[in-house]
Amino acid sequence: MSLKDDVFARVEHVAGRLVPYLEESWLDVKTRLDDLNRSLAAQAVPEERRAQVSDLSLRSKGERAGQKTAEVKDFPKGGR
Repeated sequence: MSLKDDVFARVEHVAGRLVPYLEESWLDVKTRLDDLNRSLAAQAVPEERRAQVSDLSLRSKGERAGQKTAEVKDFPKGGR
């Protein structure tokens, strides 16, 4: 076995053992960044505008989904 083959074999062995740890760490980092992003987004929108932003978000999602109308209808208030 040449030196080159020996080095490649060792690198593959080490990489094979490290990959699961790296994947787990990456998922943890991704989750933390998503949580931070949601927190910052929630802080960026004033409380009085949140309902309006939510309606706009629903309308744009509806338009992207191909709905002919992006009108958001109120839920009927039934008497129970």
